[in-house]
Amino acid sequence: MKVRFILTLAFVLLLAFASVPAFASESVQLQVNGDVVSPPCVSLVDSVSMIPLDAYVGLAGADVHWNSDSEFVITENGVNLSMTLGKKGASLDGRALTLPQAPYKTNDVVFIPLRAVSEAFGFVVDWDGEQRLVTLTRSETRDGMTVSDLLAKSTEASKAFNTYTMEGLINIDMDVEAEGEAVGEVPQNMTSKLSGQIQNEPFSVYMKQTIEPGLVDPETGEKIPEMVIETFMNQEKMYMKLPEQEDWIVQDLPFSPEFWKQQQDIQSDPLKTAQLMKEMGILLNYGNDVTVNDKDYYVVNATLDMDKFKEGYQQLLQQVLQGMPQGEYEQKIIQEVFENALLDYSYTDLINKETLISDIIYFDAQLQINMEIPRDEEQDASALQKFNINMKMKGNFTITDLGAPFNAPDVSNAKKLEIAESETQSTPNN
Repeated sequence: MKVRFILTLAFVLLLAFASVPAFASESVQLQVNGDVVSPPCVSLVDSVSMIPLDAYVGLAGADVHWNSDSEFVITENGVNLSMTLGKKGASLDGRALTLPQAPYKTNDVVFIPLRAVSEAFGFVVDWDGEQRLVTLTRSETRDGMTVSDLLAKSTEASKAFNTYTMEGLINIDMDVEAEGEAVGEVPQNMTSKLSGQIQNEPFSVYMKQTIEPGLVDPETGEKIPEMVIETFMNQEKMYMKLPEQEDWIVQDLPFSPEFWKQQQDIQSDPLKTAQLMKEMGILLNYGNDVTVNDKDYYVVNATLDMDKFKEGYQQLLQQVLQGMPQGEYEQKIIQEVFENALLDYSYTDLINKETLISDIIYFDAQLQINMEIPRDEEQDASALQKFNINMKMKGNFTITDLGAPFNAPDVSNAKKLEIAESETQSTPNN
């Protein structure tokens, strides 16, 4: 029970600290508009810099369409570059183009020549052979606004509304192994629906999460019913109502009031927000404008530099751990999970051209954890020691009802969360 509880908690934390594209490390560094892309994703093939297609599409804010198993088109700002695996011949808006190296596919990853493709879409490309560094530079705007300008204006526009409603849908595919064997009771295909409200001042969040586990009861053969989890937070307390529980439980937030005040100050100041995003390794770029439900949107893509992100969140993670009721051993496991996680995370923000409000957010994440659990002195020798998690998440959030009254649940009779001593002791194979 102890290990299972800890792993669940650690898993939740990882979802909160989701991170970055995980490509294999290479000896060539890439810098885009002054930001180093990490981990390195560029390799040299016959002195030509090659980059994974998905990596380039992400950092450039482009779209890719496959016409066949070998032919594909990269599109950005109305410019189309057509390429074929194994061929140097390409087409840029109908004009013939010869690539220095043919695109190729290995281990299900497609590689394209970085300089030729980048220059086709307006990047200035430099190569520093001594540092083995490729630099891409481009100033991209929409209606005279850089990405930073747009986000600053969006922040200002959202400040006019103290409350908003959030709806979300998340699809999760997950494989979990313990000691090299699949854990059958862990849901492999889940759907999570979120619905709730956020209030900025005073800070309050209410969320209702409905989970469809995607599991069948082995004894009855019937589908396991959905689970409903409710969460309510303010600046001091966190309240939860778990499945098949009538009463709310309450615990102190693992953050001080000063921390919440600091976060609110950052969110209300576009310059502080931009600086924080840069420090956390958040790489931003414009995508192609889109129209959804007859509304026109600017598209902002974001990926995270895993190394910078983990470094920046270490302090925050320590604040979380210090506020938890668990002991040093449990905190050590959570820290180990965080450090051993490999995440590929990106999101796309659709900003309404008329209101400048972020109406829709799409995200795509992959998580992999392979680690050994450090032994506790009191732990049984047969207790779980190794586990592997592979998870894919894809979903979206929509923002509506700006300025609507905040409806907080009645938590006046909430009971304090207490972990019984019997539940904090290790049991074999949990």
